[in-house]
Parts: sequence; C-alpha cells; structure tokens
Amino acid sequence: MKTKIIFSIIFGIMLISTIGLNLVSAHCPLCTAGAIAGFGVARAYGVDDSISGLLLGAFVASTGLWISNWLKRRKRKIDFPMQAFILILLSFLSLVIPLYLKGVIIDFEMVKSMPNVHSMLGMGIYGIDKVLFGIIFGTLLISGVFSFSDYLKEKNGKRLFAFQGFVFMMITLAIFSLIFWLITKNPVI
Repeated sequence: MKTKIIFSIIFGIMLISTIGLNLVSAHCPLCTAGAIAGFGVARAYGVDDSISGLLLGAFVASTGLWISNWLKRRKRKIDFPMQAFILILLSFLSLVIPLYLKGVIIDFEMVKSMPNVHSMLGMGIYGIDKVLFGIIFGTLLISGVFSFSDYLKEKNGKRLFAFQGFVFMMITLAIFSLIFWLITKNPVI
C-alpha cells in the first residue's frame, strides 16, 4: 500500500511539474514523463506486464522523438537521414538490454518452454514475453500516433488543440491498455 501511495505522489508531482513547459514543443518531456510515470504506477498496482510494456514502449518512442527534435532545434542543428528512427532504436536498445539482463524480460528459452504463462497472442513460440511484446508494440504504436499528430499539424498549419500529441498518446495508451487487459483477463490464445 505504501508503494502505491509513493508512486501516486510521484505521478502527481510529475504532472504538476509540466505546467511551465514550452507549449510549442512537440514530443516534449511531458510525453516522456507521462509514459514513464504510467509505467511506475502500473507496476506498483500489479498491472499485467504486457500493459506495463506498452507504457515502456511509449516511453521509448517519446524519448527518441524528443531527443531527435531537441537536436534539430539546437543552435548547431543536428539532422541526419533516419535520425528519429535511429534514436528510437537506440532508446529501445538502451531500455531492453538492461531489462533483459536484470530478468525483467524473461529469457527466450523460458518463454518458449511455457508460452501460455509468459507470453500473449501466440508470441511465446518466438520467445517474446509479455514485457518485450508490450515494449515493441507500444514503440511502434506511439511512433505512429506521433506521426499522425505531426501529419495533422502539417496539414492544418497548426495543432488542432493544445497538447495534441500528448492527448493522442494518452487516449491511444488508454484504449490499448484496456484491450491488453481484456486479452490477458480472458486469454484466448
């Protein structure tokens, strides 16, 4: 119970601390903080690993895009082909490798030996556990959400509303967290 209260307080502080952020910053610290705070709260409340992985995937995507945009806005602009993709990949690897080495992501052979316990949607035959599946899915999903948000912003010449990318990300995470919860609550495969 004490851990849940601590994580809830940290989550609240992180949200309050974003009030002074620059409102024109796309893929900003707000998105990154929201994603990682969501992961901490989910783990504290015992949420399924696939949903926690989904939130980590959002963290990976928003971190990679945030760094990419920061590099582009610097005085000495840094912009190279496939920059966002490479930074998202580096962000992914810098998260997944330590989680695997620490045992949070379960060993591939262990997942293959008990796919119904450690995996979902048939991914166990490939050795992909729930956390890794969630991270991969979340990274791809949120990268797509931010691309869609950028497309709308470019098409309309402005954002549709304040914090458009953040709102899109949070709504998408809520919907897919519910879908993952329904799948893990009543597993079909």
